[in-house]
Formats: sequence, structure tokens, C-alpha cells
Amino acid sequence: MRNVTAAGRNVDEAVQSGLQELELTKDKVEITVIEEGNKGFLGIFGKKQAVVKLVEKIDPIQQAKAYLQTIAEAIAGKSDVTVQENKKSVSFHITGEKAALLIGKRGQTLNALETLTQLALNRYPGQYKNVTVDAENYRSKRKDTLSQLAIRLADQVLKTKKTVHLEPMPSSERKIIHDTLSGYDHQIKTYSMGEGENRHLVISHKR
Repeated sequence: MRNVTAAGRNVDEAVQSGLQELELTKDKVEITVIEEGNKGFLGIFGKKQAVVKLVEKIDPIQQAKAYLQTIAEAIAGKSDVTVQENKKSVSFHITGEKAALLIGKRGQTLNALETLTQLALNRYPGQYKNVTVDAENYRSKRKDTLSQLAIRLADQVLKTKKTVHLEPMPSSERKIIHDTLSGYDHQIKTYSMGEGENRHLVISHKR
């Protein structure tokens, strides 16, 4: 993080001088007053300038963005990362000529990037945000695919009365299937089984 020590005729002037040097606004820095300064006797004798230290505040989201972009470019070359933030979550979207390389089989690479980015973002105390990482609009396409799969398997269960176990998938993807089927048919129920990487969704018939 950047920092600067600045001086001025008073504290406000010293702060403004430091802000100009850092090219930041006041809300982006931590300010420590080192010397209040004084005008001296008759404005001449014992006159001291005010001295302040400005330290750029840590921006967890921008640090997480830079971290994600570094990894993305190591895998897929030149990449751009855009950020959308709301109160409880942050979405990072990666674009680039080879952004598809960041998806992996059934989104496994993208899921790993999402986990790493969430850890990077939430390593600072006092805040927690859910993180989504996307590339090539994969998340939206995957949601449509999972919703269609859920309905097809639910119809199969209704017809055969046999329970279906899906492959292991992240909680966010299990939720898509659960939400899709929550009001689909009162005879269908969904629940998760297994631990860790083997956690998967089960679709069964209410007997």
C-alpha cells in the first residue's frame, strides 16, 4: 500500500498536499497527524509547519480483483476482470480471447478460482461477502442446463418411482436444482448426501 508524509501551513493544507501526491480522495486514506504546527509568535518566531502521514486504505475487493486477474492471465493470457458489488456479494466476470480456458470440465477450474478469490477477499476482519466468478457467461448457461436436467430427472423419478443420485457438485449448483424442483411436483423431494467433494443431490419420490 502507498503512503506519503506531507507538510503544510496547517493540518488541512498538509492533508490536501498528501492527497494530491497520492492522487486519492480523503475517504481512501488513513490520516495520522504527526505535527499540528503553529503560527509562532507574530507569525514569525517558532513557526512550525503541520506534518501528516497518509496511508492508502486497503480495498479488499480491488485486491481480490488484482489477484484473480493475475491468475487468469497466467492461465489464459490477456484478461480483463470487471466487478459488480452489492451489500452481501461480489461478482467478478472475466473476459478475454482465451477466457474459455478458465472454465474447465463442468466449471471445475472456474469453481476453484471462485474459492481462491473468496478466500482472498474475506481474509480481512470485519467483513464477509459471497463471491461469484464467471467467464464467457458460463454461470448463466450452466444454470439453464441444470434446470433442464432437474426437470428431466424429476419426470424420470415420477415415472419409475426410483431415486436418482446426481454427480457431486458445488452447493450453489445443488441449490439451482433444489430451487427448480421445490415447486415442480409435490411428489418430488430433493436432499443432499455425502461429505466434502462427494456431496451430491438426490431426487426421490415421496412415498
